[in-house]
Amino acid sequence: MATAMQFGINYVNSDVNYQTTPLDFIVLDLAHDYLIWSKTLPNLMTHQPTSDELNANAEVIDPVNPVTVTECLLMDYSHNVGGSYYTHLVQGMGGNHRYSFMFSFNGLTATEPQLEAWDDGTHTTANKNVLGLGTALNSFVKGVCTTYLLPGAGWAGTALAGASNVLLLNGGNGALGAVPSGQSTQELYANLKIVIPGNYASPAAESFVLTARYTYF
Repeated sequence: MATAMQFGINYVNSDVNYQTTPLDFIVLDLAHDYLIWSKTLPNLMTHQPTSDELNANAEVIDPVNPVTVTECLLMDYSHNVGGSYYTHLVQGMGGNHRYSFMFSFNGLTATEPQLEAWDDGTHTTANKNVLGLGTALNSFVKGVCTTYLLPGAGWAGTALAGASNVLLLNGGNGALGAVPSGQSTQELYANLKIVIPGNYASPAAESFVLTARYTYF
């Protein structure tokens, strides 16, 4: 049977893993949910954020210094039933935390899962401003594997863009083996952030695609 993956975010305590407290995580419906990097967009919104609200809460480019976008929120469209909330703050995003972003697998893999960033779901280009205008090393999107260790204060991470700059989610240790006894899944973790270069010349509101790629037996 094919190994399936679920992607989740920690919205309670980013120092506690999924196997310990699964209710600290929200698993995304990848057909409807998405992530929003913002400066001050409210947590626990009771309506979907409008384009005006997104623009009003955009990070401001600094004339000199790089700026790390302050927060990342899950736009939780799929679970907004019965009076729940549309936005949930991803805990620990960009900081020295291990369990902010989760990749959960229900079996073994043939290759090491890796995280990639692309312009869109065709996975053919990485040319947007946020992805470095075609120069992968200039991507604003930074990622670090936290499966085994804390990333450290002020971590720099790997610039993610296209097929050349990817993040190995098992820390370079290769494919996943069988799910440990007593568990139904096994998890890999990463932390992510967006860093806007100082005095960047092209303000933009852009979307991009994060893809976890792996093969299975």
